[in-house]
Parts: sequence; C-alpha cells; structure tokens
Amino acid sequence: MTELITNIFSRKMELPLRLLVAFVFLSCLSYAPPAHAQTPPYPPGNEFGVWAGVSLNTVHVFGITSNEQIYDLGFRYARTLFDKPSTSLQYTLDIVPGEIVRQFTFVPCGIPSRLGFICPSGREVVYGGGVDPIGLKMNFRRQHKLQPYIGANGGFVVSTRPVPVDTPGGTQYNYTFDAGAGVEVFSQSRRSSWKFGYRFQHISNAYRHNFNPGLDNNQFFIGYSFFK
Repeated sequence: MTELITNIFSRKMELPLRLLVAFVFLSCLSYAPPAHAQTPPYPPGNEFGVWAGVSLNTVHVFGITSNEQIYDLGFRYARTLFDKPSTSLQYTLDIVPGEIVRQFTFVPCGIPSRLGFICPSGREVVYGGGVDPIGLKMNFRRQHKLQPYIGANGGFVVSTRPVPVDTPGGTQYNYTFDAGAGVEVFSQSRRSSWKFGYRFQHISNAYRHNFNPGLDNNQFFIGYSFFK
C-alpha cells in the first residue's frame, strides 16, 4: 500500500490532477459498512444533488472587473470520506451545464480604467458551462437535522464569448475557485436535505494571456440532495 501511494505522487503530474487522484484514493479507502450502533442514522456515503446560484454584484479581491451578474445551475455528486458524531468530510464533484454571465461590452477609447483604455458600450449575455472536479465540504453538528458547513471547489468554465471581458485578450476558457459556508437541513430519515449558502467565487485565466481581468462575485445558492 505504501509503495502504491509513493508511485502516485512520484510521477510528474499537475497538482490539480494529483489532488483529484488523492481524493478518489482516500474515498475508496474510507468506505466501510455503516455501524448499526450509530444513532441517529447518518446518511449513506453517496450524495446526488442539484443546485442553483445567483450573484448580483461583484467585489474586488483578486479580479478587477466590476458590475457583472452570474446565474448558475449545477449537479453534484459527493462521497463521504469520514463521518463522526461532530463532523463529516466529503469529496465533491460539481457539473455546471448552465452558467450565464451578464457582462459589459467594451470599445477602445482614450480614457484609462482598471481594464485599460476601453470604455463600456452596452451589455451582453454570455452562456457557458464547466466542471469543478476538486472539492471538499465539511459538516458540523452531525447529530442534528440542521447542520452548518463550509466548503471549497476548484475547476474550469468554458463560454461562448470571452469572460469576464469580451475584448482582444479575453478568454473563453477560464479557471474557477470558490469557498463558502451555509446550513444543511436534513429530512427526518436523513435520506435527503436542503442546502442554503453563500460562496465567494473567482474566475480567472491564470495569466495564460498578458491580459487577466478576473472576476470576483458574491454568490447565494440553494440546493437539494438525496443520499444512497
């Protein structure tokens, strides 16, 4: 077993891929039949869900783009890595088939701004989608129906037009990172739950071009899951 782990991390692979392999490997190791002595019952190890989020404003933490809106629709698979009476930890995978960005259009001008010598000329709606293959979520107060949680995800998004700025140097392929918190309300049987939360999301091309406008947004979301 030690030799297998050493071989995985000795290869020259990208950090996100190495993390994903490690998460999957840990999830396999962590599987165990549910203990009959656990009361109240904890959800089984696999979670399937759907969620929707909206961001109506932007902030400036890493990015420099302002006044854009984002609407997301996603599906989630999660696998429990460990589950204790006080806390639990899940690996999460989000598939986001619908991401809508309402952003400014720009034209060249002689007025300097945070984005360069360009000025807003109108609005456009850009459609996209992506995957967040690297994610973790930790719940607290596991013996209660209402449980606070924290989580973080990382992945990418592909769009029909450059995001978040549709100008030369903008990119249609961007990386995403988000972190946030919320509450999860379980049903009496612990076979389903509702989630209500907030997350900070950053969208960036990671300087794959000399122009990286970046977009930070405050996103509020709601989700429903069932467990098997």
